[in-house]
Amino acid sequence: MRLLITGLLAVTLLSPAFAQTPPDNKNRIVFEPVTSPPSVPSLTPPEVLERFFGLLKQEKIEPAYHLLVAGTILGERKEDIDALKEKTQKAIDSYGAISGYEVIDTLNAGKNLIRYTCISLNEDLPLRWRFYFYQGPKGWRLVDLRIDDGLVELFDSIKRLPPTP
Repeated sequence: MRLLITGLLAVTLLSPAFAQTPPDNKNRIVFEPVTSPPSVPSLTPPEVLERFFGLLKQEKIEPAYHLLVAGTILGERKEDIDALKEKTQKAIDSYGAISGYEVIDTLNAGKNLIRYTCISLNEDLPLRWRFYFYQGPKGWRLVDLRIDDGLVELFDSIKRLPPTP
């Protein structure tokens, strides 16, 4: 008797997972497929930058930013990301299409925080991009992004090497 009650209880508890009766009206137990949310691939910062600028080169701003902020706290700030997308489009309209990018500087602050300073190779004027990545339990994630046309400041921040004789 105890087994019968346990069996009935298990069927009762699982019943929401059953699909409707199949069209052939046979009594079958059909389980709904269980889907997990899509996982965010854990890319390294250089991989993210390569893909991000590759999409911008194709003028695919929406997917570029989706890739950049997927799985990050920044991705939850929809208004801020929308503003970045809009400014990026205006920059492309003003400075020309992006044909590529260069990493100008990489700065580590410990093992888990890194800044990449890049320039986008726009048709008329490059832009400076600063990407801040943090490596947490879920891998590398973007935590901040700054974009400007401060090229003079870029030269001021580069370490000067002594002239070669």
